[in-house]
Amino acid sequence: MIQRIQTVYLLLAGILYGVAAFMESSVLWACIVMGLMAAVSLADIFLWKQRPTQALVCLLPMAVTLGYYILLAVQQPILEWYTALPLVSVLLLFMARKAILKDEKLVRSLDRIR
Repeated sequence: MIQRIQTVYLLLAGILYGVAAFMESSVLWACIVMGLMAAVSLADIFLWKQRPTQALVCLLPMAVTLGYYILLAVQQPILEWYTALPLVSVLLLFMARKAILKDEKLVRSLDRIR
């Protein structure tokens, strides 16, 4: 659903992952990982009917980005400004997951009343 705030968060996270993939074009594996995370974040928007699954899929890019930063710190000690973009995306994914779980809680409370 376009009118939900988590859609905006997921869209922004996907865009930032895409920009990071474009900027990391010198390192092939980083470009592929960021491109896949952009695709997962954007595909997560279309899981709006299955909120628990959508919240679970939000965790995947977060975990992969953590692994990306560990590998990046080992491989490349000097970081550029665009290496912070996935970190901002993780923050947006966290806020999206929080909003998704809030919606799920609201729906479950309304089902209890009926």
